[in-house]
Amino acid sequence: MHRSRLTSTRPSRSTASVWVVSSLLLVVSLLGIVTAVGPAAGADQVAILSTDEDDHYLEPGESTTIDVDLFAEGGHDDDGVVALEFVAEYDPDVLEITDIERGPWLEQGTETTVHAEGTLAHDEGTALLEQWRDPVAGGATGLDTVATVTVTAHPDAPAGETALEFGETDIELESEWPVPVVDGPTTVVIEDDEAVNGESQSADAADTDTTDAGGSERGPVSDVMAAVSEGYGSLLVTVFIGLSLAVLCALVVVVARRTGRIS
Repeated sequence: MHRSRLTSTRPSRSTASVWVVSSLLLVVSLLGIVTAVGPAAGADQVAILSTDEDDHYLEPGESTTIDVDLFAEGGHDDDGVVALEFVAEYDPDVLEITDIERGPWLEQGTETTVHAEGTLAHDEGTALLEQWRDPVAGGATGLDTVATVTVTAHPDAPAGETALEFGETDIELESEWPVPVVDGPTTVVIEDDEAVNGESQSADAADTDTTDAGGSERGPVSDVMAAVSEGYGSLLVTVFIGLSLAVLCALVVVVARRTGRIS
């Protein structure tokens, strides 16, 4: 009597382990995609702060007003900006912000009341301006002036360059998703007695400004930064999805080799 030999179809322990590890890694990859898509979908664009001119010229003791523009498209499904804390930082040994006023940016969208409250903290080199919509009425989006700051150079300020920064500004969407904030380079140049005065420098810079459809002048920083921001959210999602798919493909090859399906 011949006994037939039965071949077990149960996977070996090593093969089962590979499948378990692969499954776990696949879950992690999918979670990575969801995590990446979530914030990008909530805050589709970065918010960009810039001034009409990259460089502003002042003589010691001189003052000037600087308009700061905000470009923000909010998130998906009409998720607009409902509040923000505008922050301007500077070197208190060279400059002083003596006044700060809100611009019309938060008035965009459905008509509502906009409140503002400012704080000048010169010793810390900081000026704050909180703004909020009441009621929120869907929030605001677009490109316009968010704040105007009055900057004064110290009478004994040395000639040279110093930075005016807005990157610590905080923006709140109606959905409460976080919004990355980017500030364009803004430099205040303190001139010496031999330099061209600030008034002529401003006039020369104004000749190179461009005019938008609404008739207001926009500097090159606003235009370039706005263009860069348009694809930011989509690029972030694409990168994470691409990396996750690459990991998934690598896992398929490893599993196939361990199970003998490919050599």
